[in-house]
Amino acid sequence: MEAFAPANSSTAAAVTFITFVQDLKKKTKTWGPMIELCANGEKTLERFRYQFPEDWLYSDQLRGEWSAYNEILKRKNDSIQEQLAGLQLKIVAEDKIVENKIADVLQEWEQTRPVQGSMRADTAMNTINVFEGKLNRVQEEYDLVCRAKEALDLELTRHTRLEPVFEELRDLKAVWTALSGIWSQISELRDLSWATVQPRKLRQQIDGLLSSTKEMPTRMRQYAAFEYVQDVLKGLLKSNTIVSELKSEALKDRHWKQLFKVVRMPSQIAMPLMTLGNVYDMDLKRNETLIKEVIIQAQGEMALEEYIKQVKEIWTNYTLELVNYQNKCRLIRGWDDLFNKCSENLNSLTAMKLSPYYKVFEEEAGSWEEKLNRIHVLFDVWIDVQRQWVYLEGIFSGSADIKHLLPTESSRFAGINVEFLTVMKRVYKSPFVLDVMNIQGIQKSLERLADLLHKIQKALGEYLERERSSFPRFYFVGDEDLLEIIGNSKDILRIMKHLKKMFAGISTIMLDDDLTEIRGMASREGEEVYFSEPILLKDFPKINDWLAKIEASMRISLADLLCTAVTELQAFYGTSAKLTMDQLMPWMEKFPAQLVTLAVQVAWTASVETCLEVGQMPEGPLETVHQALDLLADIVLQELNPVTRRKCEHLITELVHQRDVIRELIQQRIVDSKGFTWLYQMRFYLDRNSSDPLERLAIKVADASFPYGWEYLGVPDRLVQTPLTDRVYLTLTQALDTQLGGAPFGPAGTGKTESVKALGVQLGRFVLVFCCDETFDFQAMGRIFVGLCQVGAWGCFDEFNRLEERILSAVSQQVQSIQQGLASLVKNPNTEIELVGKSLKINKNIGMAQIGLDRALR
Repeated sequence: MEAFAPANSSTAAAVTFITFVQDLKKKTKTWGPMIELCANGEKTLERFRYQFPEDWLYSDQLRGEWSAYNEILKRKNDSIQEQLAGLQLKIVAEDKIVENKIADVLQEWEQTRPVQGSMRADTAMNTINVFEGKLNRVQEEYDLVCRAKEALDLELTRHTRLEPVFEELRDLKAVWTALSGIWSQISELRDLSWATVQPRKLRQQIDGLLSSTKEMPTRMRQYAAFEYVQDVLKGLLKSNTIVSELKSEALKDRHWKQLFKVVRMPSQIAMPLMTLGNVYDMDLKRNETLIKEVIIQAQGEMALEEYIKQVKEIWTNYTLELVNYQNKCRLIRGWDDLFNKCSENLNSLTAMKLSPYYKVFEEEAGSWEEKLNRIHVLFDVWIDVQRQWVYLEGIFSGSADIKHLLPTESSRFAGINVEFLTVMKRVYKSPFVLDVMNIQGIQKSLERLADLLHKIQKALGEYLERERSSFPRFYFVGDEDLLEIIGNSKDILRIMKHLKKMFAGISTIMLDDDLTEIRGMASREGEEVYFSEPILLKDFPKINDWLAKIEASMRISLADLLCTAVTELQAFYGTSAKLTMDQLMPWMEKFPAQLVTLAVQVAWTASVETCLEVGQMPEGPLETVHQALDLLADIVLQELNPVTRRKCEHLITELVHQRDVIRELIQQRIVDSKGFTWLYQMRFYLDRNSSDPLERLAIKVADASFPYGWEYLGVPDRLVQTPLTDRVYLTLTQALDTQLGGAPFGPAGTGKTESVKALGVQLGRFVLVFCCDETFDFQAMGRIFVGLCQVGAWGCFDEFNRLEERILSAVSQQVQSIQQGLASLVKNPNTEIELVGKSLKINKNIGMAQIGLDRALR
């Protein structure tokens, strides 16, 4: 202060000095009393003998300094007063300079104040901090000038031009301080690695930021920066849906490159380094349509890619299901699953070509399509080879005689067997489908095996067909059984087990002790029937010859025995006053059960018709029937062998029916043999004078007449005849008489099949019943149809309507051929029909019945 000279200083320095002196003058008033206070305090301390420190500033020294200070202050003040006019001029000049600075600062603030919403927060804060410094400095200069003017008694009018700026500055600083935190968080979101982005969590974060802006004071919301950040956050929120879609696993690197290209962004961004900011930079809302097109394409390609991946996984890991076959090898099973899966995948790969997104996967899909086609072709051949091998292996390994019967085919099969087993061993070691596909030359090898097996099977089939043609009942025997029969033609005991497949009632044949002649036949119930003449085996060296002789002897013997049985029965049945057990029992035990019932039916028919022809009521036959029933009721109470008891049961069943018929005739007062009530019944007529023994017995129903079939039936259960059964008999016999078939229709368990079988029993026919369920062997049907046509047996197809459509169609065509052949047989006895590729004559006695359909089929 001592060295400062106001006259020689600058205006700013003078202002500073004047205000400094003015401040000291104000402070002097306060400091004076404090000097006295210090002196008084020192005296007090002295009285208390206080030991002052060496650097203690004593009151005398302080008063000296205070006097010097006052003197200097007075001189400087006097100096100011002396130079008052000059200083006033300097202060006025300085006032103008400061005013100009204030105007410049205000103008600059108007131009650069950070109110634009798009401005970066850090830039805005920097601008605010710079201007805050400028405003503070100008304010300080202005305050100094004002104080100087006040000290020099100049006119002073304080203005508040800077206060609104300071207030706006504070508000903007508060706004940008708050928004900088939000922008900082937005920046952190943009820096997130794209791989770690979770759209749901991202939405929550953006929602949180948006909520925080809404909680800001009202005075902050008037600024564009606030509105801008809200708009940005709302935009991010709206684009979050697209962000979610872009996070789809469907988008691959190729799709991102495509996206960068369509939105005109650098495609050099590496996927591991890509951030959420890179995604936001694609201007998601403006380019939404273009982006969604790429997303849709990616999703479409993903569906195809996933399916191809699924196909690859299925067939890379697909193992063939193997099953042990008689401890010889492992065979493939589960064919349906293999072919279904293969066909399903092939169809899908073919359909995939129609997709607009197929081109990307054309090469890979084409490769798998080619593999699956090869798999399908290979295993198509394989299943055929395996099926034929199993069939032929059972034949050639099952009998040593087959090597003598078919030496060439046996030798060929032995070679095939070795090769096939070698292939199956390799499959067992590695049952993966693709590994099997890669076996060297597997396709050609299997095709060659298929061709060789087909030739062997064809040769075998031709051989068996020749054997069956020589004895048509062989058609009812399977190939394996027939080969066993042929291969053991000298072993009659071994062949016996197959007789029941060729004959309805023959279970075994009766031989002499030397096994040189066949004396008769026996049923499975133990009933024995001797032939009229024994069959000498030496006269029939071939098996088909002596089997044909058994068939002929069976018919002739039954025909001869019936004549004897009827003659002996009529000697006491209906002629004596009272039927006795001594008459009936010996006669029953003498003849087979089949002929016992048949003889009674013949005798009953003759006795009733005799009465009706002379116009009498059949009361005599009714009395005979009553006597027989009474007698049989006593007999069955005795100890009887099983066959005799079964004969009694058959007779009781038949006699009850005869009694009912006679009662109905008497009730309706029928006395004419041409009356329908009598013609409606099944009637048995024996003509002993016929030159052909097999034509002696005729069975008539209404105007239809049938020769008895003379098939030995054994001792089967006999169906109880009811009025419904009679109607079935009438319907079926009328159909057969007009060369048609029958189709009994009705609920399960009502006796449809049994009625057909019972009619066959009545007519002495061989009836074969086929159950048309899931085990129905369609392949064997052609062979059986040929047997039916040549033997003249009946075929009954139970639950015919359960057949699959394709099988039903094939079987129906074969039935139609037989039906048409029967119709032509009436006009031309030499008619032949075409069946399973061969031409054959048809036996007029064949009959067909389909159970379960409501329309007649032949």
